[in-house]
Amino acid sequence: MTDKVSDNVDAHRELLLSLQAVEYAPATLAEIEKQLETSKTEVAEEKRNIAALEASTKKAFKDWRDTQQRTHKRVWTKIIHPNSHKERLTALENKEEREYVDALAKEQGTKARIEELETQVLDLSTQVSDLKPFVTKHTHLTSQLEQLYSRVFDGPTPDYPEEDEAEKTYQEAIERFDSLQGKITNETRAQELLGTASVRLRKAQEASHNAEKYSQRDMFGGGIMSDLMERSELDDAQRWADKAHMLVMQAQQLQPAIGSFGRTQMPQGNMSDIFFDNPFTDYAFHKKIKTAVGDLQRASLQLADVTRRGQARLDSLLQEGQEAAMFLESSCSGLRQTRREIMERAGGIAPPTYAPKDDVPAYNS
Repeated sequence: MTDKVSDNVDAHRELLLSLQAVEYAPATLAEIEKQLETSKTEVAEEKRNIAALEASTKKAFKDWRDTQQRTHKRVWTKIIHPNSHKERLTALENKEEREYVDALAKEQGTKARIEELETQVLDLSTQVSDLKPFVTKHTHLTSQLEQLYSRVFDGPTPDYPEEDEAEKTYQEAIERFDSLQGKITNETRAQELLGTASVRLRKAQEASHNAEKYSQRDMFGGGIMSDLMERSELDDAQRWADKAHMLVMQAQQLQPAIGSFGRTQMPQGNMSDIFFDNPFTDYAFHKKIKTAVGDLQRASLQLADVTRRGQARLDSLLQEGQEAAMFLESSCSGLRQTRREIMERAGGIAPPTYAPKDDVPAYNS
């Protein structure tokens, strides 16, 4: 027994030190793989919808274009019969235009979400690839450690209750550390998503401010170009706002404490307002844009508050994680020392005497 103990003491110490360096890897990889699968599922769902949305947009555009190509017939009808079919033709054109604008907005929103999700899949896949070697190393070291314990402590050890107690404390410390590591991973990812959402929302605000400027110019005779640029900036603002909203929703899945975050809707005008506009419609639409600018500002302030509170949670978790890591290291050292002393006593060697040191406070899980 003395030879077995002395032959394994150094190997035992080195294995434990190596394991501590990669203890975080399995729990972190499990959480990131879960996030990766969620993002892949969302991409697949969005892509299943995109073909139908594209077909709907093409049909709506064709219907609207056919109506526009009948303009000369509508004009002739108005000339010959001023009160005949005028309201019906105008209502039909507005209806088809709204259907086309709605279909196009849905298609563009879905494509924007697919783009964002594919970027996330790429990023998470890279993290998984980076972590796998450390998980493999952890698995290998754990196997080696188990083999060593099997050689030295094969079977129950009722003669050494202190070893059983030390091992129980160590296993509880591992479970606590793994649990916190998972929470830290989720909270960190949630903060990353909120940070990206903030960037997207700032772009939405920039586009909305540009739309407001073009709208201001349009009210003072800016012409059709101002109208077109105004609508283009509003489309950009809506796309960026939708991306921001999607990112916040993903962060909520990881951290429900984030709470609700409403979708910001930018105003959408009719094409007839561009070709047949007047100061009254320009002013009314300008007011809608100003309201949307205010909505985006409030959303930005809400997102900033959510991000600050999320960072406070993350800081608290990181502090708990540090304490858990210290307790894990302490319990690991205690288990190592207990087993070493048992092996030395079993070999007829007196345990070494250590200089007293400050007590390590117990960790309350």
